[in-house]
Amino acid sequence: MDNRPPTPVTSDNRLFQASADVLTRVQQLKPQLSRAEKRVAKLLIESPSTFVSASVREVADIAEVSEATVVRFGYRLGCEGFKDLKILLAQQLAVHQAIQDAQQGLSPTGTANSYIDQICRAAIDALKLTSASVGTEQLHEAAQWVIGAKRVLIYGIGGSSAIMASEAQNRLFRLNIPCTTYTDSYLQRMSASTLGQDDLLLIVSSTGRPRSLLESAELAHYYGARTIAITDRASSLARQVNLCLNVTLSQSGVAHYQPNPMRFSQLAVIDALAHQIALQLGQAAEETLKRVRTSVASMHGIVPQQPIGD
Repeated sequence: MDNRPPTPVTSDNRLFQASADVLTRVQQLKPQLSRAEKRVAKLLIESPSTFVSASVREVADIAEVSEATVVRFGYRLGCEGFKDLKILLAQQLAVHQAIQDAQQGLSPTGTANSYIDQICRAAIDALKLTSASVGTEQLHEAAQWVIGAKRVLIYGIGGSSAIMASEAQNRLFRLNIPCTTYTDSYLQRMSASTLGQDDLLLIVSSTGRPRSLLESAELAHYYGARTIAITDRASSLARQVNLCLNVTLSQSGVAHYQPNPMRFSQLAVIDALAHQIALQLGQAAEETLKRVRTSVASMHGIVPQQPIGD
């Protein structure tokens, strides 16, 4: 039996509690739990919904332990109490249910061809949705803002959004657009504070929810910069920026272990924006792209079918 007192609740514990999976954490802690606490853990693992709906007395009765044991069990997990544990568990059960609801995509028992087919179908569906929701007028206006900006900062955090932010820079720099990508929240916040009325902030975000991005966009507005987001138009970020190029986070038919096809949509919007910028720049863009292509031709030779924009 582990007689050590429960870990005190600190800000670090609260951060862990908010981000960790309760069921996984309980499994990890089982060797350290007392015999009575293990009965509480068994109830939580086998019937988490019962645990969420029951009172501390009811949990104690079902597990055949004291109410103090149930409360102490919550402290073990880094929670401030039994109620805190129930709230956290309820939130995570909702996440697990959403994952299960999405498990209609790939099947581990499928063939290699079916894997590819389903991935491609999901990508095509996502691209069709994006094509229907991003208007030519929006792209035209966004392109004008990019061209007119003294400098462009590009933000993205985590997963595909950070990678797509770097790809946006890859598309824009070869059109001679002065741009820099930041994928670190601290650097985003600091760089946003350097923006001015002649600058532009372009944000790529799958969910449009990260608080750091919202705060950086707010800073950019405060100092007079324009803001564009490639994100879901129903998100908090979309409502905060000057212009939103809508890309919806697809869940239908996407299994939890399957990459979300949103990144194809993000890339399509970035490519469409770069293409619109090139069209508006006209001869200047063609001249710049020719110079860029010539600079690397000696490395791999000339490929006639390759567009100069690549």
